[in-house]
Order: sequence, then structure tokens, then C-alpha cells
Amino acid sequence: MIKMHDTEEQTDSLASYLPSGRLFESAWIGDSNFRKLLRGFAGELFNAEGLIKQYQDEYAPDTTNNFISEWESALGIPDDCFSGSGTITERRRDVMIKLASLGVQTEADYIALAALLGITIEVIAGAEIGTFPYIFPLIFFESERHARFTLIIRYTVQEASRFPLTFPFIFGDSTIALLECIFRKVTPSNVNLLFDAN
Repeated sequence: MIKMHDTEEQTDSLASYLPSGRLFESAWIGDSNFRKLLRGFAGELFNAEGLIKQYQDEYAPDTTNNFISEWESALGIPDDCFSGSGTITERRRDVMIKLASLGVQTEADYIALAALLGITIEVIAGAEIGTFPYIFPLIFFESERHARFTLIIRYTVQEASRFPLTFPFIFGDSTIALLECIFRKVTPSNVNLLFDAN
């Protein structure tokens, strides 16, 4: 982290690099012309340090304001899942999710990716699970070998999306739709991906 130093601290730093002796004593005298010269240089160091601090704050995708378009472009946003629009907070979240989705391989990766959207999931390998009327017996997938290539993502549906619906009617959740879209993209093509809403 860059620690900002004020102009006087910068001036003291410049003065400390000068050799000792009577010739450079005035570097430490507040109203001397030499100290004023060093203070002028220090102002530019202060400005440069501020720009470095601004860059440090901006280069991280979770804090950027000015570089969000560059992050989106580098990650291929907009795409099927992300529109590339919305508030700056939503766009940062989308960039972070897209970055996290680049390395999804394990159950923990799926869970962590869903957590970025604020969704708690359970990842189940195989197919002999389900709740009535959606029970997926092993026979449904023809063989145990085929069942090995099945992932079931179980999540809880918000109350507003369940029947009986209350007014105003809400069918589905855009966050869940985004989660399903992302998971379909990161899951290998030979894996059946099933979503089980509780």
C-alpha cells in the first residue's frame, strides 16, 4: 500500500539525501531559499505519489471506477451472461465473477463462485437425488458411468418465487438465472448439469 506523505515530509526526505556540512545546512531552515527550492520539488513528488496511489486504487477490479471498461473488455464482457451495464458496483461484481469463473474445477470452486452472487449452494455428484416430483434415479441416466458425469446444484429459491405467488407476481430470479448461465459456461461439455431448487 502506498502511504501518502505531505509536502513537508517530502521536503524532509529530499533534504536527508543531501550531504551534511555547512553548505547544505539551509536545507533544514524553514524560510531559507534552498528549503523553498526543495519544497517546490517536494510538491511534484507529492503529486506523483498521489497519481501512484490513484493507480493502486484503480487497478484492482473490485475498487476501480476508471478502468472498469478495460476490465470488461479484457474478460469479454458483454457476453451471454453479462450485459456490461448497470451500476458501477454491479459491473465490478460481474468482473470479479468472470475472473473467478476462469478457474472453476472443484466443488469448492462452484460454491465460492455462487457465494460471489450471494447464493448458498450444495454441489452433489451423481444422480440419485431429488425431491418429488423431480427425482433423478440412477436408471434415468442409463448407467453408473454416465451418472459420474452429472452435477446437481441445489439452492434455495426465495419465498417470492414460490407458489402460491402473491401480487406482484415474480417468476424466477435474475440472480439465479445469472448463476445458471455462468455454471453452464464453466462446466465441461461432457457433464450434465442439473439445478435443484428447494
